[in-house]
Amino acid sequence: MAITVSEREGVVIFRLSGRIITPGVKEVSETIEEALAVHSSPPRLVFDFKEVTGMDSSGLGMLMKIYSDIHPRGGEMAVINVNKQVKSLIVMARLIPVFKNFESEDDAVAAFLQHPE
Repeated sequence: MAITVSEREGVVIFRLSGRIITPGVKEVSETIEEALAVHSSPPRLVFDFKEVTGMDSSGLGMLMKIYSDIHPRGGEMAVINVNKQVKSLIVMARLIPVFKNFESEDDAVAAFLQHPE
């Protein structure tokens, strides 16, 4: 599992790869927290799942923790390139309303810029 971080027009983009499962979730969480510590508020985050091959409930829990940390500060989250396995996990957990889903990075960034918090 790996994660890369970039920023585009004030939107922080996390590109995830591999399997987001229990052993490595803590490392990913720490990388995300470090990135948030140096970016402006309210945070606007995009998680790119294009290279993700699988995710378990601990990966979903990590995303929920991030959401619960940024939401009270007016932050927003979006996901892009979600595969069937990850999407079914999000649907089963009834979290579709929480994670805005976009077709591309361009669409997600444009939506955040159109409706700044």
